[in-house]
Amino acid sequence: MSKQEMLWNLNNIVGRGKFDEFFNAAEKNIAKLGDYLKALSPGMPEESFRRMTAFTEKLKEDINRLSSYGSLWVSADINSQDARLYKSRAQDLMVSHTQALIPITQWLMGKPVEGLGRLDDANAQRLFKAVPDLEYVLSYQRLGAVHTLEQEVEKVMARKKVTGADPLTELYSLVSDGFEYRFKPKGKKEKVFKTQSRIRAYFYSSNPAERQAAYQALFKPYQDNISKFYVIYQALAKDWDQDARDRQFNSAVAMRNFYNQVPDQAIETLLRVSSDNVGIYQEYFKVKARLLGVKQLQRYDIYAPLERQKAKIPFDRAKTLVLETFKEFSPALAQNARQIFEAGHIDSHPRPGKESGAFCAMVAPKITPYILLNYSGDNSSVMTMAHELGHGAHDLYASAHSVSSAETTLPLAETASTTAEMLVFERLLSQAKSDKEKRAMLLEKIGDSYATVMRQAYFVKFEIAAHRLLLQGARESQLSGLYLKMLKEQFGSSVDVADEFRCEWAYIPHIFKTPFYCYAYNFGELLSMALFARYKHEGRSFVSKIEKILAYGGSQSPELILKQAGIDMSSASFWQGSYDVVRGWLEELKRLSK
Repeated sequence: MSKQEMLWNLNNIVGRGKFDEFFNAAEKNIAKLGDYLKALSPGMPEESFRRMTAFTEKLKEDINRLSSYGSLWVSADINSQDARLYKSRAQDLMVSHTQALIPITQWLMGKPVEGLGRLDDANAQRLFKAVPDLEYVLSYQRLGAVHTLEQEVEKVMARKKVTGADPLTELYSLVSDGFEYRFKPKGKKEKVFKTQSRIRAYFYSSNPAERQAAYQALFKPYQDNISKFYVIYQALAKDWDQDARDRQFNSAVAMRNFYNQVPDQAIETLLRVSSDNVGIYQEYFKVKARLLGVKQLQRYDIYAPLERQKAKIPFDRAKTLVLETFKEFSPALAQNARQIFEAGHIDSHPRPGKESGAFCAMVAPKITPYILLNYSGDNSSVMTMAHELGHGAHDLYASAHSVSSAETTLPLAETASTTAEMLVFERLLSQAKSDKEKRAMLLEKIGDSYATVMRQAYFVKFEIAAHRLLLQGARESQLSGLYLKMLKEQFGSSVDVADEFRCEWAYIPHIFKTPFYCYAYNFGELLSMALFARYKHEGRSFVSKIEKILAYGGSQSPELILKQAGIDMSSASFWQGSYDVVRGWLEELKRLSK
């Protein structure tokens, strides 16, 4: 372990040796939900309703803490049997909690509950107004009555998730996190890596042989295990689709849209406008091919640098760069990010047995968020640090809310993170000492934009088509063929795609763990571009508007939050405006490349 490496401290979630005590107290409080259920009536006093919601919110926070303790421990040490035991116990408790809440939730929705008077609209409005911070959450929940099943069926569905979908997603992680990657560029000795972050670093190598070898090493174990991934994905997709049908959603993606609290039309428009703008990135890849001195890029080359990778950026230097950049934008943003470092809530570097990738986890509003990184010292790692700290800062902006109203819906959850990346990029670009350096940065930024915007949009387009195909009994070869076909459509004539990329879908964890999640990245990146453009135009006066968006958390609808900033998420022209920002970067890149 290096001096700069950070290991997170989970004792701030549940004190050392206090798990059982915490668990037993939560179990007893779950049993008390029955008493609150009996007291429910349409004409109940507002003060009684406030007491009930205060109790249920505190219980939800305690359950979240127990669940986060186990899941974060597993993320940091996937082979720990103790961690898995704690995670499993917390999952069982979550099921008990969910099942005990079902009759209360159904009553709040206005559905019939045995022994209770049905909650009418007028009394619902009266009671919900008594808890202003939860008013929107409760009102939106009530809209979900049409998608809610009978009590006993909901209890079965809750148990089915823990005994069905959850173990399958865990199996996916167990299979993929156990891979070894045999990296052998032409003419060099073989190296064996046990973490994906080590092999992915070579995607950005200046050596074409290393880039090709990195992708081949990454995909080899996925191809060798493609039948396993197909069986897991088929089961998860069918489970999701059946759930969507049972709940009377028009489509599989419509269920995700409802959970994200965004209109179907907004996401349909987003994906359509994204498809219409695929030519921007195809043109970019042609410019990049010319700069690299090749007729056509290979898929291995899309993240290739123009020059050799600079010296690695030490973790502490990256931390300073990000925090200083945040401070120039807003002292509050910087302080929120600094708080996460000071709390010791970051697990920073890759190691065997640790989950790959990066994420930020909000445990509860009163607890500083936790961030997992796999820092490797390249520019991409610095941007990832900024991205995840943006998430954490966003959570802290919203920490004045209750647990149910603090957590932002997925599309808006990417707002601060992608804005944070834009800030770091702008700072680095302004410090560029030559056109050559500026050109290299623009090349990298547009490449990152491709990865966050167009690549994510096509993941969702693939998911929509794949779910339909699997319902028709598609085999693995058809699924992989579909993915390769859509990949070639995405790149057009700008990039030659090798056949081995047909198995790449198995490498994308979100399509297994959180179906249709990926449009949140697309949404968040484009939204951030629009907000950033407004900030550049209006100046510091617009910072407070961005911070207001962040402070809402999930206490209002995303549509309303954005409308207050003058944004219509269902407008094609809004999304097109964000793609025009990318087009502007491309035109500047072309000017610098003459």
